[in-house]
Amino acid sequence: MIDNNIIQSIGAGSGIDTKNLVTQLTQIERSAPQARIDTKRDTTETQISDFGLMSSALATLKDAATVLTDPEGMFSKTASFTDSDALVPVELGTDVQAGSYTFTVEDIAQSQSLTSTEFSDPDDAVGEGTLTFSIGNADVTAGAITGFTQDQDVDTVDIVIDSTNNSLEGLRDAINDADFGVQASIVFNGTGYVLQLNAESGANNELEISVSESGASPTNDDDAGLSRFSFIAGASQLAQNQGGQDAELTINGLTVFRESNSIEDIVQGLKLDVLKADPGTPINITVSDDKVYAEQSVRDFIEAYNLFLEAVEPAVGIYEEEDEEGDKQTIVGSLANDALAKSVISQIRSVIASAIPGLEGSSFTSLGAMGILTELDGSMSIDEEVFSDAFENNFEDIQKLFAPSLSTSDNSIYINSYNSNTQAGEYEVVIDTPPSRGEYNGAAPALDVASEFPNYDSSLSTYTFKISVNGTESETITIPSDTYESIEDFTDAIQTVINADANLSADGAEVIVAYDSDNDRFDITSTRYGAASSVNIIEASDHSITNLGFAEVDGTVGTTVAGTVNGVSGFGSSNVLLPNLNEPGAGLALVVGDGASSATVNFSRGFAGELEALLDEFLASNGLIAARETNLETSLDELEDDQEALDRRMTSYEERLIQQFINMERILNSLNTSGSFIENLINTLPFTSSNKD
Repeated sequence: MIDNNIIQSIGAGSGIDTKNLVTQLTQIERSAPQARIDTKRDTTETQISDFGLMSSALATLKDAATVLTDPEGMFSKTASFTDSDALVPVELGTDVQAGSYTFTVEDIAQSQSLTSTEFSDPDDAVGEGTLTFSIGNADVTAGAITGFTQDQDVDTVDIVIDSTNNSLEGLRDAINDADFGVQASIVFNGTGYVLQLNAESGANNELEISVSESGASPTNDDDAGLSRFSFIAGASQLAQNQGGQDAELTINGLTVFRESNSIEDIVQGLKLDVLKADPGTPINITVSDDKVYAEQSVRDFIEAYNLFLEAVEPAVGIYEEEDEEGDKQTIVGSLANDALAKSVISQIRSVIASAIPGLEGSSFTSLGAMGILTELDGSMSIDEEVFSDAFENNFEDIQKLFAPSLSTSDNSIYINSYNSNTQAGEYEVVIDTPPSRGEYNGAAPALDVASEFPNYDSSLSTYTFKISVNGTESETITIPSDTYESIEDFTDAIQTVINADANLSADGAEVIVAYDSDNDRFDITSTRYGAASSVNIIEASDHSITNLGFAEVDGTVGTTVAGTVNGVSGFGSSNVLLPNLNEPGAGLALVVGDGASSATVNFSRGFAGELEALLDEFLASNGLIAARETNLETSLDELEDDQEALDRRMTSYEERLIQQFINMERILNSLNTSGSFIENLINTLPFTSSNKD
């Protein structure tokens, strides 16, 4: 840039303050475009800030809506119960069926406890070898094991003792490190140290411990070396202090047994702690809907919505405020005329005012029906009388109004899941091909089921075979030799050993085995539905297995469901029917049962679900607000470019003005020089006035 002082360096000049004049002219030239840039920058920055404010307010409103879609919001339960030191409820889920339950605690669950012989020090050597722990039910007399039935569903565990851990402490740590449910501890009994083993509670979690000692002449069952920890029939070197036992309870007169004193599967959603036996003493637990909590959740949402309106008002509103002098002035929010901001508020208000889709047949399909009113300013208020009556007398409908709900006219066809693309509403489902599972139907067995059971001794025969389930071939399967009290016990044993096969379990292939008394045969059915479901006997060569009616033949292949949803063919996958992707029901997963024909299913997100889905659209990382904020940020970047361009133009303009003034000063300086020369010339000429005598 040219230094303005150069003007003074070329002569006396015009006497004009050209530096100040150039600055003022440049400012005048800059003022209009600079004002446009500054105004647009301020507006854009304010809009970015206000969209951030709106996003924050929307997120807070979404949190309030989520409380209502969460089961705890509208489906929370409360319980009253008898004061008891035998049984206490410790957890109440939302899926507990409301009602009254009467319990008695006849006996508590306890763990088997075994104790070793005495050692003088925890560092004493115990011997080397392997201890094999089996889990099941032990017959014990006078502290010694006399028989054992292993649980075939639980693997045995080997504990290896060698030179690195050959001590009582080493054995304890090895058992605990194996982490298979057996707790080992060293107890000082007053004269020495013993190893105490505690199994998990329950009658079927007792232990059998066999020993395989290292060395050339192992004994495995005597009272020396590692054999001191054996607990098998005929060699009980450990002593049982306490046997495993199930908790025994009655619920409304029905006797039930559980392995643990922490019980959560007698009544779905109700967790109980058994503290002590108190035979015959009733403990009453009454479960009911927590209407008070649900009502407060709705009130909290209404308050959150009104606070949301207050929070966004400075950004989207047009209103009057008094200044410091008391004069009224109109305030226009930066987003008051923004189409997106107005659309956000409008759509939220539409959800609040509209009927909720998918609630056909309900007495409450909108908030207004239950006494929630919309005021002229858009805020919500409550008609207390109507509101309270709705909660008191129509609570189930209120739950459906607020929270997502699924219903079906036939329980053999129901909605298992949905996604964000699924439109709420009513859907007519027609099944053209019901699903089925692959199954193998045996022939009539040579075994006389009626006469052999109970007390059937299978050890008289060895039953082996191979099976293919859903295309996966098993290893050779052997039915356990045992005495079976009933045909159900026998079929359970067959089912267990098939499902325990390593090949089948690795592929998730499972079966159900049952005896069909009407047709006198054993049936094996895959748990999977669809055309990929099959059960085939691929090897049944030994004579004994053929006596059960098994033969090397293929079973019946399953079928995949086929049908329509609202008259449009869906896609069948196993026993799940999926509506066409281009249809309103896209995203629904309809589980179809055997023999199902048709059903009307309803899907509603409820008010809170509809609002939550809408807010998710607004708040998504690729949603409309995020896109608008990105555009505004781009506009700011463009304004920076405009500012740089204006600065360059003003610099050029200022330099041009300076150059013009320099040129002007040069001209004036030249004229002044010429004037002085002429004046001097005139003074030297004859007959000029200055030279007259």
